[in-house]
Amino acid sequence: MAASPAPAAPPKPYSLIARLAGAYAVIGLGALVFGGLILHHTINRVVWTEHQRGILASGNELTERLQRDGLAGLSRPIRTEASRRFDTASGSMLYAVTDAQGHRLATSPGVREQLPRVEEDGSIPANFQLGQDGTRLWGVTRWIDTPDGRLALQIAQDMERSYIVLDDVPAAALGPIMAVLALGAFLLFIANIGLLILLSAPLRRAAREAERIGHGGPPRLEEGEIPLELRPLIQAVNGALDRLDDSLEWQRGFSAEVAHELRTPLAIIQAELDLLSADEVTDRLRRDVQELAQLVSDLLEAAEAARDMPVTEGSFDLVELAADTARRFAPIAEREGHTLVAPVANAPIWVRGERESIGRALRNLMDNALSHSPPGGAVTLRLGTPRDGMALVEVADQGRGVPEAERRDVFRRHWRAGDVHRRGLGLGLSIVERIVNAHGGTAEVGDAPGGGAAFALHLPLAPAPASAQTPAPPLPAGFPA
Repeated sequence: MAASPAPAAPPKPYSLIARLAGAYAVIGLGALVFGGLILHHTINRVVWTEHQRGILASGNELTERLQRDGLAGLSRPIRTEASRRFDTASGSMLYAVTDAQGHRLATSPGVREQLPRVEEDGSIPANFQLGQDGTRLWGVTRWIDTPDGRLALQIAQDMERSYIVLDDVPAAALGPIMAVLALGAFLLFIANIGLLILLSAPLRRAAREAERIGHGGPPRLEEGEIPLELRPLIQAVNGALDRLDDSLEWQRGFSAEVAHELRTPLAIIQAELDLLSADEVTDRLRRDVQELAQLVSDLLEAAEAARDMPVTEGSFDLVELAADTARRFAPIAEREGHTLVAPVANAPIWVRGERESIGRALRNLMDNALSHSPPGGAVTLRLGTPRDGMALVEVADQGRGVPEAERRDVFRRHWRAGDVHRRGLGLGLSIVERIVNAHGGTAEVGDAPGGGAAFALHLPLAPAPASAQTPAPPLPAGFPA
């Protein structure tokens, strides 16, 4: 015999604060790395742009001379300020003039193999950050139309020598840096909102479980996936529910015991009254005892229905149950002078749940309809067409109906309509709703087509069983359909 698998280990509890701190640490580290990379790229781009602008400004006089005089213009001395920049002793600027093929035509003093900068394929780059010999040389190429033809002026700066070029960088980079920081703040805000939504998921799940308690869901809130900080709250709620259940169970047990204790004396009294001769006093006493017996029966039924009954995964034929209920109430309806209209036996309608529980709900609705219908009035038991995964069974009477303002309270305990010719605790309809809700269905009340009230039960459908089912038993002979 194979050994049964070991039960799964319960999920390890976790700390909400620790998760929140870890998540913020990861987000902060990611924002730091990502923001640092973006900031580094932005500053480099701004510095390079400003550097190119400064390099081009340094060669304005050279550009003007080439445009006006060609190469001959470079033979005259350069102005003092520009000459210091291109002096090998005091400056860090270099220049070279080439033709379209990259042949060097003229250079500044001190130029060796750094310039001109020509690519391997012979093209002249628009800008560069390395000299032809591999030294750190940042430079720009400017094409100029001269009297000697179209020439390329390459102006560069030796980055290994001191030269103030970053004076304008902070002001130029302020706008882009502010944009990057604003984007980072926005992304951090969105991440925080997402974290709050993610970390509050256990609370939302607990709220959904709480809504299902008593409506076919679990009897208590699950603690397995709840953070440690929230577990005391969940445990306190479950403890309160346990105490409430204990109190209600004691009350139900007490009611059931009292009802059981009263049944035997009432039966004895009823038997004694049956031995007495019939007269007005005896008849009145017999009616009072019958009403008291009905109260005791209602009390027992309420105590039984009030228990949190687990609904099994079985299924039954609603058509067969409706026919059985109609057959049971046919003699009662005939004795009280009512016409009972029952559904015609048709194809089975399989619903999920316990046949006996739904049968009790149908019997309560039938008893309620007979109580409210006037003498000679019809009581109709009808099966509707299944729709949206739900079956429909309806019980209608020809009584006064339920006013619109009272329909919200009709399924509450002890609700009673006027002019009812029988006594009771007013628990029948509340029991109906409790049974139907436990099966995942709904109960509602509306107006009957010919006047009166129509109570409808919507019950979840179930797949038909594989085995063939016995068709619903036929209705009694002469029974109206």
